[in-house]
Amino acid sequence: MIPLLSLPIIFGAGYLIVKKYNTQAALFAAGLLMILIGVASGNTDFLPSGTNSSGAIVFDFFLVIKALSSSTVANLGLIIMSVAGFSSYMNHIGAANAMVQVSTKPLSLIKSPYVVLALTYVLGQIINIFIPSAVGLAMLLLVAMYPVLVRIGCTPASTAAVLATTACLDLGPASGNSLKAAEVIGIDAATYFVNHQIVVAPVIMAVIAVLHFFCQRWFDKKDAENGVTYELKEVEQDTVEAPKWFAILPILPLLMLLTFSNFAISWIKVDVVTAMFTSLFIAMVCDFIVNRDGKKVAASLKIFLDGMGKAFASVVSLIIAAQTFVVGLSTIGFIGMLLGATSTAGLGYLPMIIVMVTIIGATALLSGSGNAPFFSFSDLAPQIASTLGVSTAAFALPMQLSSGIFRSFSPVAGVVIACAGVAGISPIELVKRTAIPMMGGLVTLVAMSAMIG
Repeated sequence: MIPLLSLPIIFGAGYLIVKKYNTQAALFAAGLLMILIGVASGNTDFLPSGTNSSGAIVFDFFLVIKALSSSTVANLGLIIMSVAGFSSYMNHIGAANAMVQVSTKPLSLIKSPYVVLALTYVLGQIINIFIPSAVGLAMLLLVAMYPVLVRIGCTPASTAAVLATTACLDLGPASGNSLKAAEVIGIDAATYFVNHQIVVAPVIMAVIAVLHFFCQRWFDKKDAENGVTYELKEVEQDTVEAPKWFAILPILPLLMLLTFSNFAISWIKVDVVTAMFTSLFIAMVCDFIVNRDGKKVAASLKIFLDGMGKAFASVVSLIIAAQTFVVGLSTIGFIGMLLGATSTAGLGYLPMIIVMVTIIGATALLSGSGNAPFFSFSDLAPQIASTLGVSTAAFALPMQLSSGIFRSFSPVAGVVIACAGVAGISPIELVKRTAIPMMGGLVTLVAMSAMIG
């Protein structure tokens, strides 16, 4: 009976998040409340493994947060912060903009607007591997691609719909969700990217691209019949001009991770943080070569450090809050109840995947976040996978990819709101155009997970 008390607490936390309460605060509060109820019901073994009690239960509640913070910041947190800092630095020196301009230029040679839109999605999804921010990538693509797309006849609404989905899969070692999934599985980010994400991503991308082609053409036709017109607003985006060869700089970390790994030079190991700091040094040297201003280049290090700080405030703190939430779920007995129900009901791999994807999807749609739902439930993957007799990767992969897919047709997602504003339409109108391609991608993801699981 006690574990069932977790349900109103979970829904309550979700309600607060939907009402725009701070997500971290909602998860911390829900986690601590469930720990309190669990302790009151007799479960006093709730501290993370290797953490000794303070001697007083009241302090142990907060010792949980301290222990989770220490382990997270020292490992996954540092990785995410270094990635965010490097991404901020790439924007600062114009390397991200140069990469987008160079990679999208060949699309100007294609004259069919809907073919270009489909290819724009695919190209944007590939660029997302190196530019992990959904909103940032969409705005960069609007600046770089809008004149080309309009010149060949694409409408503002169809352009916005495609660009709002370019980061829907959260691929690559720069993605916070990917890094968390790799940690849950117990492998490095590069291995997760190559051995798991790349296995399913091309097929999902192809399905989404084809659906964008037909979906955007159909919506544009209906708008034309109804006399609906849209006027794209001017994109206000500060972009730094940089030499075109700067386009290689955002790719350096991934090149290092793949080169110095089991896939190539196996006797040298380079982790994500080392790759980011090494690439930062190379980028600063390149910036000095171009600008010849040592003082300015030295001062630009603050951009990297500020990016790290912002990542802690947003992503890393969210992970710690979500981990506290999971400790609460465990202490109150919800996880045990879930695993027991799985065994009793005889649910197999595919039904459980559908259940977890539905839970994550509902959270992502209501909150507009791809990180919060996955961080909140990703730590359940190893236990559920073990109960079902499948690998953790087979369970964590669809959970991770589905969170970004659902975010891309949430009317409250930042990237949807940003793209809708630029196109001069409401977020609801925009998600009508993104929902079908995203649902197609989701069905493909679940089907492929069933085949390879």
